[in-house]
Amino acid sequence: MITSEDQFIDGLKGARVLVTGATGFIGAQLTHRLVSAGALVAIMHRATSSLHRLADLPQLDTFVADLRDEQAITRAVQTIQPRFVFHLAAAVDVSRDSRKSQEMIENNLNGTINLLNALQGIEYQRFVNTGTCEEYGDNPVPFHEAQNFNPVSPYSASKAAATLFCQMLHKTSKLPIVTVRPFLTFGPNQNLQRLIPQAIMAALDNRNLPMTEGVQTREFNYVSNIVDGFLLTALNPNVPGEIINIGCGEPYTLREVVSLIYELTGSSGKPNFGELEYRSGESFAFFCDNTKSREMLQWYPRVGLREGLERTISWYRDHRDRGVIVR
Repeated sequence: MITSEDQFIDGLKGARVLVTGATGFIGAQLTHRLVSAGALVAIMHRATSSLHRLADLPQLDTFVADLRDEQAITRAVQTIQPRFVFHLAAAVDVSRDSRKSQEMIENNLNGTINLLNALQGIEYQRFVNTGTCEEYGDNPVPFHEAQNFNPVSPYSASKAAATLFCQMLHKTSKLPIVTVRPFLTFGPNQNLQRLIPQAIMAALDNRNLPMTEGVQTREFNYVSNIVDGFLLTALNPNVPGEIINIGCGEPYTLREVVSLIYELTGSSGKPNFGELEYRSGESFAFFCDNTKSREMLQWYPRVGLREGLERTISWYRDHRDRGVIVR
């Protein structure tokens, strides 16, 4: 099997690359990997975005542009002239509040359209659109790419619409666009509002963590595995027009994962299972079929759950002790 590192170095060294959403959790990890591979990386971000995850990458070309501003996006893209585009920028809110609809459409659908329009006249090799596993909604598991869209929130509906728009452009104009759907991801420097960072910080502080019974199943992917999927997708000549799940497809209960975190940290605290009620509309099974990514991309998760948690715990422990965790 060709290793992902071999392909990344050969295919990306010296290439002009644009990353939207580079200040986010996955986007920042992807940006670091691109720089390490020798790519010439440009990022676009809003004026209000924090660049703390990219502070050690002064060589980035940085453009301040909101995806909702078509003129600003066009000026930036025409300056960058990218060969590869990784589009990760999005407004994210998985609540079912219909009042969020306009915000989601303006950012996630219209923003994607603005970016693709700005690329007209540029002969780019690949546009990697970031979909979401939320597009599957309450379909039966494991989620596979042939299932119909089944969004259950304004966010997932807007992302499904953007995916359909990308597929339409590939079909009608033969544009080299592919959509990846990353599944639940964890790792260093993730927002503390997410379950795994919350559990790690509580465990490191020897605090108890209020939880539901925790019998719902999820898959958890270490962030470097997800970044592998993005990069392999960008370099594979056979993927334009495809939708591809990027996820390990191995479900664990939340009870299992949080208990393992407390075990690995040696915490004197504990998770208080059953203290919280389940959320309204809670999904009790959420994981993917990754046959397509394994067969088409030769992708596989190189870092397993336990190792990923150990790496993540080490990062949070070190940064907590130095007082530099951004909450």
